[in-house]
Amino acid sequence: MDRLFPGDDAVLLDGAMGTALAAHGWPTDRSPLLANLEAPGLVAAVHGAYRQAGARLLLTNTFGALLPLGVPAAVRTGRPIDAVRAGVRIARKVADGPQRGHGPVRVAGALAACDLAAQGPRAEDVLKLFLDEGVDLLVFETCNSARDARCALDLRAEYAARLPTVICVTSTDGTHTDRKRVDESAALIAADEQAVELGLNCCRGPNEAFKLALALPALPRWLKPNAGSPDAPVDDNVMAAFARAARQRGARFLGGCCGTDAETLTVMAAALETRTP
Repeated sequence: MDRLFPGDDAVLLDGAMGTALAAHGWPTDRSPLLANLEAPGLVAAVHGAYRQAGARLLLTNTFGALLPLGVPAAVRTGRPIDAVRAGVRIARKVADGPQRGHGPVRVAGALAACDLAAQGPRAEDVLKLFLDEGVDLLVFETCNSARDARCALDLRAEYAARLPTVICVTSTDGTHTDRKRVDESAALIAADEQAVELGLNCCRGPNEAFKLALALPALPRWLKPNAGSPDAPVDDNVMAAFARAARQRGARFLGGCCGTDAETLTVMAAALETRTP
């Protein structure tokens, strides 16, 4: 990760994609992945707003590449892999725009790690496409079991051993069992010899994510919490306070997950003093 972002300044990650697309009119009953094919301008606009806010890393709109699309015909015609390719190219086009601020903007091939162990060849196909399209790093998000963490590590070792990789674990309900899954997954990633970066994403909001991070043996440098539940979202200033506190404790890569948008990132950037005048 550090070779992609030299120095030790904070790196602002991007915000949510699915909830941002929904806020701009993408139907909530359709997979955000299909927007890469059917509304590429909308996807590019979300990426562009994050870049304008100061984000130095754009995650491709491919989180749901292995998840059911809710459109049987799309599965039969091979549209998921076409949508992944389009998602990488949209993000790359935005990232490769005129440079400004703190250096080049990178593109991460993003993939959901939840139930990853059951995906088999589909995950392999997506990773191969990421490599063919030249993503700068891999990000496995929302890993909630040691089994899926192990699968992510194995996939990376076999298909992308030289590509910087982040595996993000997450909490679900805050129970003892839930916390045990987080601890087991984090320990597995931290002990792996591939030097994969451990992260946290979603995690029931910034306060819970920060408490979870502090309770781990070493605070993860990558933190991307959501903005709370839809029924109890947190203010952008809470996200900014989280970013500032996490940075003081050693986190370097900070952004937002579900419910965050470009305005959230703008406030976080100001808190981290990463925004370009």
